[in-house]
Amino acid sequence: MESDSNFSGSSSNRIQNLVEDLGDENFGTRNEALMTLKAMLPTSEVSISNALVEVISEHGDNKAGSNTSFVNKGAIELFQDMSELGLEPLVNDLLKDGDVFARRVATDAMGRTGRMAVLPYLINCMNDEDMYVRWQAAKGLGRFAGSSDARDALVSNMDDSKPYVRKRVARSLETFGGTGPIDEKVKGPMEEDGKGDIDGDGIPDSEDKKPRKANKKKSKSKGDDLARIAEKKSSIDFETLGKASEEDKDDLKTIKGIGPFLEQKLNALGIYTYKQISNMTPELEDQVNEAIEFFPGRIKRDNWVKQAKDLN
Repeated sequence: MESDSNFSGSSSNRIQNLVEDLGDENFGTRNEALMTLKAMLPTSEVSISNALVEVISEHGDNKAGSNTSFVNKGAIELFQDMSELGLEPLVNDLLKDGDVFARRVATDAMGRTGRMAVLPYLINCMNDEDMYVRWQAAKGLGRFAGSSDARDALVSNMDDSKPYVRKRVARSLETFGGTGPIDEKVKGPMEEDGKGDIDGDGIPDSEDKKPRKANKKKSKSKGDDLARIAEKKSSIDFETLGKASEEDKDDLKTIKGIGPFLEQKLNALGIYTYKQISNMTPELEDQVNEAIEFFPGRIKRDNWVKQAKDLN
C-alpha cells in the first residue's frame, strides 16, 4: 500500500466532500460516495480514516435516519476494509478522546474488523461506563472465538450490571462453545434510572414473567422537523438575504447538494429563490447551515451561492 501522507490539498478536499456525502439524504449520493471512497482506500486510507474520525467526532447522537447515522454506517463499512494503519486514527483519536457516541461507533467498527490488532481495545471497552459501548465490545469479542483473552474478558463480564449487556455477553460466549446466563428476559436496554421496569407495568424486571419490551417512542415526523426549523427564522438576516414567499418559489433542487427534503427545510426557513441564495454572505451561509441542521460548512463547500447566481 502506498502512503498517502503527501496527499494534495485538492485530494484532501475531495475526500472531505465524499465523507460528508455519506450523510446525504439521497441514497444514490450516499452509495456513490461510499463506492468512491472504497476505491480510494488502497492509496489514501489514512486520509479517509482521518476525515471519517473528524466528522464522527463533530457530531453527536446517532438518531436513526439522521445525517449522522448515515455517515456512521458508511464509516463502519469503510473501517472494515482498512489495514491497521488506517485503523490507528479510529483507536488513537475516536476511541480515546471521543464522546460516548463516538466511542460507540469506534467500538462497533473495531468489532466488525475481526483483526487481532484491535482485540486489546475491545477488551478495554468492556469496562466502559456506557452500556452501549460494552454491548458493542461484547458483540465484537464474539468474533474472536480462537482467543482465550477474548473469552476471559466475556466471562469476566457475565455479571455486568445491565441485563442488556449480560445477554449480549452470553450470546457471544456461545461462539466459544460456552454459555452465559440463559434466563434473561430483557429484550432491550434497561431504563436509564436503573430501576429495572422496562415495560413500565410496575413489576420489577427480575420478577416479571412475561418477556419485556420497551414502549416504542413515537418517532418525529418530517413535519416536526420542518416546524422546528421554521422556528429558527429569527436567526437569519433576511434584510441581507431578501424575503420571498411560496409564490416566488424556484426549483432549488437544481442546485447541486439540495435534495427534496433539504429544499423543504429551506422553504420552511423562508428561503424560496435562487436570488436569496445568491445573496448569501459567508455569515449567512453559516446561519442557514446551522438552522437547517446541515453539516458545518457544507453550503460553502458545495458552492450554493455561485450555482444560484448562475441560475438566477
